[in-house]
Amino acid sequence: MVTVPGVISTFLLDDEMRKEVEKLEEEATGNVLMGMGTGDNQGMKEVFKKGCVVGFITNEKFVWPDPPNVIMQQNGVTVGFDCTAEEAKKYEKDPNYMVMGTFVLNRRESVAGTGKPVIITPPKPYPEVEKNCKIQNAILGSPSTPSDDYIQEKLGFEKNPNNGTFFLGFDITCDNE
Repeated sequence: MVTVPGVISTFLLDDEMRKEVEKLEEEATGNVLMGMGTGDNQGMKEVFKKGCVVGFITNEKFVWPDPPNVIMQQNGVTVGFDCTAEEAKKYEKDPNYMVMGTFVLNRRESVAGTGKPVIITPPKPYPEVEKNCKIQNAILGSPSTPSDDYIQEKLGFEKNPNNGTFFLGFDITCDNE
């Protein structure tokens, strides 16, 4: 993973770190949008279901998986999502949408007073690492800010807004080829 552009460090989660990250992720569930929404970090949940988990610290050169990496739902309906800059431009002139950078909010679908929005961080497949490393079912998960802060502090990284943490969960291929 260190040969992937933007990955500056890799690490294995020991039991203590894993338990702390799982605890922090659970606590973060109710702490989204300054408490006005709930979180559903599906990516981290899927990562922790895998047989092996590797973490890595990235910098600004790391290329994020294709969007959406964040989805906002209200009452089970998608009301917002992140996208590429090019995609966001398509929505800028449509009065039914509000565009904030690369996040698009559907004004017609979002209804005030009908429940808290849920912010979903989906699991992201990582086929590149599957091809190159003889592993299966590779999933990337992006942890909450408290988990990211904990990991970077635990590993001795100075606070840097350009750095972030990802986790890769996978199963090992055990064929005899």
